[in-house]
Amino acid sequence: MRISLLDKGMGRLEDIPSEASAAIDPNTYNIDSTGTTTGQKGAKIALNEVIGLLNSEADGRYLMSGKTTDTKPVVSTNDMLYGTSGKYGLQKVVKERYTADLGTNKLGRLDLATATGAIAGDTVTVTRQGATPSAEFGYKLSSASASTTDATHIKLTPTAGTDSAGKPVTTSYGIQFGANLQAGDSVSLELQNPDGTKSTVKLTGTLTSPPGEGQFTIAQTGSPATVDVAATATNFQNQLNESLKTETKTTFQAASMMRAADTFFDTAGGGKPQRVDVIDPTNDTQLATATGLRDGTDTDTVAWYAGYNAAIDPTDTTTSPRNDVTARVDSNITVGYGVRANESAYAQTVRSLAVMTIAEFDPKAGTLGDTNATTDAQRQQNLKVEKSRYTALASRVDGVLAFADGSQKPTDIHTEIAVSGNVAKSAADRQTNSKTTLQVMLDGVEGINKEELTAQILTLQTRMNASYTTSMMLNNLSLLNYMK
Repeated sequence: MRISLLDKGMGRLEDIPSEASAAIDPNTYNIDSTGTTTGQKGAKIALNEVIGLLNSEADGRYLMSGKTTDTKPVVSTNDMLYGTSGKYGLQKVVKERYTADLGTNKLGRLDLATATGAIAGDTVTVTRQGATPSAEFGYKLSSASASTTDATHIKLTPTAGTDSAGKPVTTSYGIQFGANLQAGDSVSLELQNPDGTKSTVKLTGTLTSPPGEGQFTIAQTGSPATVDVAATATNFQNQLNESLKTETKTTFQAASMMRAADTFFDTAGGGKPQRVDVIDPTNDTQLATATGLRDGTDTDTVAWYAGYNAAIDPTDTTTSPRNDVTARVDSNITVGYGVRANESAYAQTVRSLAVMTIAEFDPKAGTLGDTNATTDAQRQQNLKVEKSRYTALASRVDGVLAFADGSQKPTDIHTEIAVSGNVAKSAADRQTNSKTTLQVMLDGVEGINKEELTAQILTLQTRMNASYTTSMMLNNLSLLNYMK
């Protein structure tokens, strides 16, 4: 019965990700007056259904709580997202993570400054914050490139260092502008987001002032005009600053949210939800300079999964969640049908739907009620930022729900349970067949035909009567009787 119920529930858990993904369309930004998008509404409905399925029970036994079948495995949606009794839920964990990722100047823990190269102020340095940059928070400098290899146009100089995890990294890039810089020359910075994805910020030189989006103005002086490298460097720094501000509000924020959700929900095998390691999580200054994560405690962070959660060793099948609950189905056959609601496939589903649900968007962006803008251009820019952030987040959620990275899928767990069910059914069929065979054998030994038995008894009775009559006649036989 329990395997049958698991089969039905798991079938639905396989369908929900694709249905939710269809509802969360990265290309469709529809928002109501409460700040909730159509995609978020679909995500919340799906999340509630998933949690209900993960909390399935049969006859008082929870089916996805591992060995602790008397423990409800997943907390309520509200507690998970918004916390309870002073404990942080996902929403606050995501916000504190974003503050930590932004850093002190809110540029993803990057600092921008002009420096002296061949000429005073001709170089812009892009530096990761801190003498030993955090291995966990903010951008990582993956690479930098210029459209030309001619150093008299643009010269790039990386600086190597070590992060807080002791790993060799690029700690800064120097971008030096030369006298031969011309319109069309460009610089591209490849940045690694908190969730491991990459973003590219590209600025192209132009003689136009003010520059367009994705451009910087090449300053000129004198007659004939020559490149003012110091003024150009300042222009580049200002435009790079604006581009990074936009990135940190869109793609970077979406990446930060996904990374925070990952550390919050990745608890399989005894893990705890993680959050930024600071003394005071309400202190933005501490968050902006934090260097790592810590495990949440039972008093300050909601543990979304409350079921059995022992360590899992991929090389030791006895630690598999399937062996949390077993049943002997034959003299030498035992099947395992244990399931934990925080296994990777289910945790990823919950994670993606939950982070989509708690995202906040401004319903007034692009309207006259936008308090963060005073001109139509600013209003349109704010609306563009909101749409871009939604697209970045929805695209990431879609990617997780597709399970395209080779990670465990709901189908994988369902298949393992189905195999156990088939083994149990095969054993039952064999036992039924054996019982039938043995019953025929037993009937052959103990079974009787009443009509045949009656005939046999009557025949025996007739023979006995004849035998008794003959015996009686022989008993009365004598010479006198014989002569008579």
